[in-house]
Amino acid sequence: MVEISRTSATKSLARNKPEQQSSPTEDAAALAAYIAEMTAERAGLAGNARLPMLAYFLNLARVEAQIHARENDSREITRER
Repeated sequence: MVEISRTSATKSLARNKPEQQSSPTEDAAALAAYIAEMTAERAGLAGNARLPMLAYFLNLARVEAQIHARENDSREITRER
C-alpha cells in the first residue's frame, strides 16, 4: 500500500482545476490509506496505554480502511488498462 501524508490527502481532495482533478475513486483510495495510517498509530498508542477495547476498534477501522484503499486502488488500475 502506498504511504500518504495528511497534506497529500488534503491536496488530492481539494483540487480546483479540472485538468488536475483526480477520479473520486482515486481520492477515496488516498483518503482511506491516510485513515489506515492514522488509525494504526492511534491503535498503537491505545495498546501501550492498556486500553484493549479502544485498540481493538481502532485496528478494526484500520483494516476496513486498508481494504477500501486496496479495492479502490485496484479499480483505478483496472480502468487505466
